Parts: sequence; structure tokens; C-alpha cells
Amino acid sequence: MKHNGKVTRRDVLSGGGAAIALGLAGCTQGTGDGGGQFGESDPLLTNDRWGKGETSLTYRTSEFYTPIEAESSQPAAAPALREQHEAWAEAHPEYRIEVAYPAFDQWKDDLVLDASQGNAPDGSTIDSSWVADFYEYLQPLNDYVDDIDDFFPFVREATVQDGDLLAAWKYTGCRCLYYRQDLIDSYGDGDPPRTWDDMLGLGQDIADGEDITPFMFRSEPFDNLPYFWGQGGELVDDNGAPVLDEDGNRQAMVNVLSFIQDLVETGVTPQRVANISDVEDLPREGRNDQLAMFIGNNDLIEREFKNVVEDDSWQRWQVAQIPMKEPDQFATGVGGWTEGAFIEGDGGKAAAMKDFISKFVEPDAMARYCAATNFLPTRESAYESEFYGEDAIEYQDTFRELLKDGVARPAVPIYSTIADEYGSAIERVVTDQAEPEEAVDRMITAVNEEYDG
Repeated sequence: MKHNGKVTRRDVLSGGGAAIALGLAGCTQGTGDGGGQFGESDPLLTNDRWGKGETSLTYRTSEFYTPIEAESSQPAAAPALREQHEAWAEAHPEYRIEVAYPAFDQWKDDLVLDASQGNAPDGSTIDSSWVADFYEYLQPLNDYVDDIDDFFPFVREATVQDGDLLAAWKYTGCRCLYYRQDLIDSYGDGDPPRTWDDMLGLGQDIADGEDITPFMFRSEPFDNLPYFWGQGGELVDDNGAPVLDEDGNRQAMVNVLSFIQDLVETGVTPQRVANISDVEDLPREGRNDQLAMFIGNNDLIEREFKNVVEDDSWQRWQVAQIPMKEPDQFATGVGGWTEGAFIEGDGGKAAAMKDFISKFVEPDAMARYCAATNFLPTRESAYESEFYGEDAIEYQDTFRELLKDGVARPAVPIYSTIADEYGSAIERVVTDQAEPEEAVDRMITAVNEEYDG
């Protein structure tokens, strides 16, 4: 893949950092304290320096998050970040942040190595799926971030250890069911399907009455894990070891693949679903009146419907909870990025960096950023901010409700194998190469062999 230095909103939201296969600008690092003499004519912020103080702090991030619009991979967010960083710089005139933009494919490994050798930067942007790898190095933010209970449960689960908030999770996204309201009105009771049985029944009615595909999804593992999590399934234990072979987890996975098999066998979902990989494929079919329902990320309603369709027909598309085996089960997959401080201490440089990190999750700052980017705030109070507003993001109230049952991918090495094997299991069932139980047992064997090997 060619590296062009630009990271899209889709890359960040589609399951977090592991999905970004793009390089960022080469890494440059600050030169240390006393290296800069800045006059009145020097800008307060540049692409690689935020603030003009004599004492420097080091920080690693992505050009996705620069406050300089001309340099940003996400220009719409730059004004919100500029306001946030200028406020910090004005409050800390003795400090400046020297910014490095590491190549993405080296970022995590280099950060782990540097942290283990005591050479971590003072602060860094960190993918939410990396946070657990840095628990022993990240410094508490409790004294700088108010009301930790205001964050959604999945945030606290991933970022709080022994009562210490170790990372500031600044935005997220979630998976949901997209559906055509007019078709649900015609073939159902007006409410989207809540259970798998509802989906199968409604889908067959649509298939019989319309020349349209009833339901589609990508075989991408993260899009289909909510079915498993909603049943209470767990992929790994507290030590990061796979536990798919435990009875409850194995049965939950068999149930998921059996549902997927039923979708194909009843004609609700065609076998070509195995070939769907691009996130734009399904909303495109939706816009072309070829699809009634699909699973997708929350930002698609803005990016692939509202901002693309010339008239108001995009409003036929609504969003809802992902259907589950039972009506009292709920889950959605979440991703996003965090900020963390590595510098130890409570005063001086440490206090300045922790205050900088905390500003990403101040409710108003979070609201400004998310309103500009179609991302979702990770704390309840940000939705009430005057800077978010009722029309900041279409269907934001529904997404906010979904986040209460958000589940993040486990930040453990074996997850990549689990995801690969889960995707393969789905493909084998869809293409009639294996029965659900056979596919699950093959998946479990491969995962356990990788972990034990």
C-alpha cells in the first residue's frame, strides 16, 4: 500500500489503530529545554511546536490531530484543536510542546520500547486498543480530569486501573443497525428487528415482496463480535489468555454462526456477503435502493448518506441497536483514540503535560471536536454541552444510548489471531464449507495453538 501521509476518518473509526495502514510524517523530536527563543511575531502554534515557553515537553501524535489546518489530515477538526491548544499555551507560558509525528507502522512498537527503557515522551496519543500495553508506564490523570464516572462504562473499564485514570479517551464510534424505515413500516410493525428471529422473519417478508437484498454485513470480525458479546461471551480472561473453549463462550460463538447460516439459507442474506470488505459498499447499495438493512459504523449516516444524497431521501435510513439472540441483550463495538502522560511527578513539567492531556476530555472541548468530526463523545456531559447541540450529529441520541453497552476489542496479543480466525469461520459458514460447530472448533484449535505455541 502506498503511504501518502493522510489518515481518513474511516481509518480511525474502523476498529481503532490496527485498521490504519497508512504512514504519517517522519518522526521529529524536540531538542530539550532552553532551545527556543520566541518573539512576539512568532506564532503561538506551529505544526511541530505548541506554545513558546523556554521549557520543552515532548509529545507524539498523528497529523490527524494537528491544530494547523493546512497540515492536518482532518482539517475540519483543526479549529477546535487550535482553540484548545492555544488555551493551554496561554495558561502555561513557560512551556512549549515539541511535537513528533511517527510513522504509524512503527509508532506502537517504538513507544513500547522507549517506555520500557525509560525513554518515553512526556505524552502521546495512544490508540484505545494499545492502552493496556502501557498500564505500567502511564501516569494517573485523576487530579486533572473531573468526574471520571461521567465516562461511559467501556471507557472506565479500559482506562482505569486500581482507581487511577491512566488515559484520556477523547472520542469513539460504534456499530449499529441501519434500516429503511419505509420498508420496516410496510413489512413490519414500524420497529426495527430487535432479535435474530425478528430479523429472519422480517427479512424473508422483504425478500418475498421486494426486489431488494434484505440484510447485509461485512465479514470483518469487529462488525460481528457484538452478537457474541451480547450473549455475555468473553474472548480472553483477565490474563489475556483465550477462553473460547469454555462452554458458555463456545456456545455463544456457535449461536452466532448458526444465525449467520440461517441468514444465508433463508435468503435474507446472499452468499456474496463473504466478499463484502469495503465500508462504502453497503451504504452505496442502500443509496441505490438495493438494500434494506445492514450493519455499519455510526459515521456512515453523515458521510455516506446525508452528505452524498442530494435530496432528503437519506432520511428514510434510520439507526438502531444491533439485533441480538434475545431481546434483553445489547452490545456494540467501540474504538477511538486516547491521550496519555508518561512523565512522572505532580508539579512542573509533569503538571503541564497532564493538564494538556486533560483538556482533550473536558466536556466542552470534547464536544467541539466531536461536533466537527462526526465522532462520538466518550462522556455523558459532552452531549449536553452548548458546543455539541441537538443537531451536531444525526441520530446522536440513539448512538449515545448504544454506547452504554459498548465493548472495546481486548488489548491483548492473541486478539489478532482470534479476529483472523473468526473472520475465516464466518466465511466458511457463509460459503457452506463448514457447519457452525465445526467452524467454531476449528477456530478454537487455531487460537489455542497460536497462544500455546
